[in-house]
Amino acid sequence: MNFKTQLFKTSLKVGACLILAFLINACIKSPKDVNTARPEHAITKEQAVELSNNYTLRYESVGRVIGKEDNRSTWYSLDELKNYIAYVEAQGKAQGYMVDGIRFYIGAYGVDYKEAAKQNLTTIFLAPTGMKMGTMNERSMGSNQSSPDITEIDAYNLGQNGWPPHKTYGN
Repeated sequence: MNFKTQLFKTSLKVGACLILAFLINACIKSPKDVNTARPEHAITKEQAVELSNNYTLRYESVGRVIGKEDNRSTWYSLDELKNYIAYVEAQGKAQGYMVDGIRFYIGAYGVDYKEAAKQNLTTIFLAPTGMKMGTMNERSMGSNQSSPDITEIDAYNLGQNGWPPHKTYGN
């Protein structure tokens, strides 16, 4: 093999490695790319306490209906939520959706749910929202609070129930 051929092959390998490194770097968000400013809809501790306290009458009513103390909160780890968001984004892209959000639903486990500790208790589950590519128009672009659920992508559940179940925010 002559010197020019060897140099050409080496240059191709180096070039391919550089392109691959650039593509990998472009796909990874560094902490500086993430907006860490206080979000517009963040609320104070006092506002959160008020919302939690306002729920008490409903909470007590549900407890009377189901005959036991209901669950009042659900916990998900940051890793779980990040993984679910990554899954939703990947599935949305693969299935031709523009995913624009996640809707939180209040649900309840059935009386015969497989985990006895969760039977008949309230839960919160997450569902991705957005629109099929090609069906969007100017009105549906950007932040759209009325985006439909994307039922073709699995919803997310099975966070940990609050303990004790009656625990209110901040206690």
